[in-house]
Amino acid sequence: MFEQALNGEVFHSPSLSGFGQRAPSPANSSINGSHLEGPLPYDTLTAQNTALKTRVSEMELINDLFRNRVTELENNESAARDTEAKLRAELDEVKQREANLKRRLDELESESPRHKKPRMSDLSDFVDETRAGSPINAMAE
Repeated sequence: MFEQALNGEVFHSPSLSGFGQRAPSPANSSINGSHLEGPLPYDTLTAQNTALKTRVSEMELINDLFRNRVTELENNESAARDTEAKLRAELDEVKQREANLKRRLDELESESPRHKKPRMSDLSDFVDETRAGSPINAMAE
């Protein structure tokens, strides 16, 4: 009935030129995709439905396992980042303490009159010469 309207000889429109050929309707083919087979029996459809439900359940289980594993890894990563942040803060604190101690040491060394170890001759001012002697002399007395 409408074939005449789409025929290029009778009716010509540039905007409708691509609409002359139509693809077959999906309702013409069967569910399993073959044009030669008829509809499947009820038992076959029931078996396929059961198999698909089982497969969906398997996929949901696998999806849950992956989701749980991803959550676990994210939690581990978060804990590791927190630990890293704490350790970095502690390291910075220790470095600051080290710098302060070095600065204090430098200040003390710059205030000290002597930067070397004292000589024995320099210690003679502090030694009581009346008690000076060898340990053997001290035993004899």
